[in-house]
Amino acid sequence: MRGLLLCWCAFALPLSAQTLVIQHATVITMTSAKPLKDYTVVVEGNRITLLQKGSLKIKPSVSRETLAPQIIDAKGKFLIPGLWDMHMHLGLPEAFFPLLLAHGITGVREMYSGIPPQTIAQWRTRPEVPRIVASGFLDGPLMLEPGQMPPPGAFAVATADQARYAVQVLKLSGYDFIKVYSDLPRDAYFAIAQEARAIGIPFAGHVPETVSPLEASEAGQRSEEHLMNILLACSTNEAALRAERVRVMNSTELSGEARLRLLGFPKLEGLADTYDETKAATLFQTFVRNGTWQVPTLALLHGFAYGDEFVADPLMQKMPEGWRKTAHPRDKPYMKDLTPDQFDDLVKSIRALLERHKKLVGDMHRAGVQFLAGTDTSLNNPVIPGKGLHQELQLLVESGLTPREALETATVNPARYFGVLNQMGTIEAGKFADMVLLDADPLKDIRNTLKVRGVVMRGRYFGRAEIDGMVEKVGELVTAP
Repeated sequence: MRGLLLCWCAFALPLSAQTLVIQHATVITMTSAKPLKDYTVVVEGNRITLLQKGSLKIKPSVSRETLAPQIIDAKGKFLIPGLWDMHMHLGLPEAFFPLLLAHGITGVREMYSGIPPQTIAQWRTRPEVPRIVASGFLDGPLMLEPGQMPPPGAFAVATADQARYAVQVLKLSGYDFIKVYSDLPRDAYFAIAQEARAIGIPFAGHVPETVSPLEASEAGQRSEEHLMNILLACSTNEAALRAERVRVMNSTELSGEARLRLLGFPKLEGLADTYDETKAATLFQTFVRNGTWQVPTLALLHGFAYGDEFVADPLMQKMPEGWRKTAHPRDKPYMKDLTPDQFDDLVKSIRALLERHKKLVGDMHRAGVQFLAGTDTSLNNPVIPGKGLHQELQLLVESGLTPREALETATVNPARYFGVLNQMGTIEAGKFADMVLLDADPLKDIRNTLKVRGVVMRGRYFGRAEIDGMVEKVGELVTAP
């Protein structure tokens, strides 16, 4: 996987000769056991070139061609590696990118939004845009309505041969990896796994309803999203529960809205009461042995469970008007057919599911399963771009991770996942200069990751005033509801 991703990691913008010096910072390198107090970090181009105790004597510029160093006094501040949202669906760039930057997100794994690779390539040339790893998309026939054409970079496959062809096309199209989805037939899914391995492109995403999470892990799926069917896979009634979900997925008697709710927000009855600790331990050890990453996206469930809190967030007032009008979960198209009482009952069910997923994360973490922080942010989900990642980190701590372990899911772990820990994920000389300067210590309270003072992205420093100016412009955008 390392060779595949060098193209985006090594990408460098045209850089000035100016050096960036961050002095007197407490540096949370994510390599040392304790933070390094009163350290100086020097950035030249898009790389960290020096990490040393104390301050640095700066010689004045003696050449018109050489710019004077930019010096940031970070006394009382905390420097961490840049954050990654490992499950995001990018949208309106004039809104998403300022919000991501404002929250210290220097990289995203784009889990498919129908954005052509050429557009992604153009975005990557902009200094305020995070690093982007982008996916093509494979699902089964239910993805399409009769006569409908798939969006760019997506295939609806029904057979193994179609699946193999689609994998080849997506790699040739320039996508970094393949996202698999819920409706894939078993034969097509395993053909994808085989072909992806043969030609060297990773695949990740939903575990299809016809496949178990254990089978997906054994097939080489790099990450499994949303904890989908993990509880089911630990049930003593696994086969019957899976058959029921497949029936729901293929039912012609259910509306699309009802199907989405039933599959997206499974009720705990029949799951929690048949949970088997022995089956769970076997599944978790399979994930550990195969290096199968989990992306819980707890922030997504939290947005649906606490919609009133979501829309009351002060940052929502800076969102484009079209977003605000449909922000509350009850205003989503797949919720509008519910009566107020039905919606309230669903919210109670989602809250219970969120709590059970938090316990599941804690159990998996103690078993050694590796996690990535992701939010499922999109124009259609109740998650604020950028801020949702910090919500995810808080929920991971509530699930049993320490603040440092939660921070790892958005810094070191993405680098490990991509196989580029030698280039990013920690603060060390020689690594990419993607960092976040905070006003308070995130290891004492993970909520302090929200206290962003400045962001270094590809070696360029964005201060608080510049960031605030970008965010203010987001609210001025006019978008369709």
